Amino acid sequence: MIKSTLRAAAVTGAAALLAAGTAGTALAAPGTGTAGSRWTQAELPTGHATLLGSAAPDAHTVWAVGATLVDRGPGRTPGFSPVLYAKDTRPGLGSWKTVPTAKGVPVRMNAVAAVSDRDGWLVGDQGADAAGAGVGGVYTEHWNGRTWSVQQLALPSATQSAGLLSVSAVNRSNAWAVGWVQLADPSVPGKPQTSHDEGLVAHWTGKAWQRVTLPHVNADWSLSSITALSPDDVWAVGVGAQGDRSIPLALHYDGRSWSVQRDAAFAGFSGSGGLAGVAAHGRNDVWAVGGFRAPGTHSTSALVEHWDGRRWTRITAPADAGNLTGVAAAPGGIVAVGSSDDDAGDAYGLRVENGRVASLGLPANTSATEYGPWAVGYYHGLVTVIGALDLAGESLPRPMVLTGRG
Repeated sequence: MIKSTLRAAAVTGAAALLAAGTAGTALAAPGTGTAGSRWTQAELPTGHATLLGSAAPDAHTVWAVGATLVDRGPGRTPGFSPVLYAKDTRPGLGSWKTVPTAKGVPVRMNAVAAVSDRDGWLVGDQGADAAGAGVGGVYTEHWNGRTWSVQQLALPSATQSAGLLSVSAVNRSNAWAVGWVQLADPSVPGKPQTSHDEGLVAHWTGKAWQRVTLPHVNADWSLSSITALSPDDVWAVGVGAQGDRSIPLALHYDGRSWSVQRDAAFAGFSGSGGLAGVAAHGRNDVWAVGGFRAPGTHSTSALVEHWDGRRWTRITAPADAGNLTGVAAAPGGIVAVGSSDDDAGDAYGLRVENGRVASLGLPANTSATEYGPWAVGYYHGLVTVIGALDLAGESLPRPMVLTGRG
């Protein structure tokens, strides 16, 4: 079964979010930067949590969203509940603060998007039905400028699990979200129950979330990230199965229907890999990142693709760049984060600017602290990297935000 890395994290718990990536300077104490380092670790409210997405609802505010973690004991998956932090980036106006979300939501929130400071979205995983069992909807929350309220996406009756991993909003009545749905296959007498994954696309019409009909991709596939440039220009990326290997996927919406991209960058892909993030500057400037393993190798390399309005082209990444999980548009190109392709498991970040690719020089792990970047944003001239910290002696991670000029 094909699973995105983030979906696998729902099964394996916090440790899956702590895989990281490039040798750099050691991580500074919260609120400071190390000598010669351009990265500062934010002071965050205490507690165990992991951060999975960020957005800027206005010109001076940044949101970071994820999940608090509850240890249920050895061998059991941690429990989740949403967590949202906000910071006013203007000088002297305070530190990161916890923002209350809707009450009673029993799942993590995987992503956040904002049209304005009066219109934002959180998207998360499937919950149980009203009776606490069976097929419930996928939880999302909407921000109206004052409070967060729950909106749910209905699911097919054959659903075994589901979640939305990314959200992008065009305006108040037009938002898109993507993820996966695991569906039970028709039962065969005398044989074990089987299932398969399908990509999930949801569209907010201004009144409700609706599941969108998609073209056939293959027998097992999922979507990880979406960016909506306009009502007739939306991109989604993910991973699919092809025999015993995985392949990167890109889908496009032109205002009428969704289509699967079949150009050489994907149809001729060799090895095994997938795409985890997509970001764009405009209709003819779209970027997607992920990771792949070349045939006959066991190491993971960064996958960076660019759409110029006519075709997708592979961009050569530094040799030490491993799997990339997050990407954001930045002046002249993108910033992306993930893990390095080395035994140390250090965090890795890269920047593509005007055709040049370079490492961001993220801090390295130490014996006391390991950290994993998951997503990245570019806000108000700063690169904002979010993820989790794994501290020696603690079984659950703490939330992490790093900022720097990149």
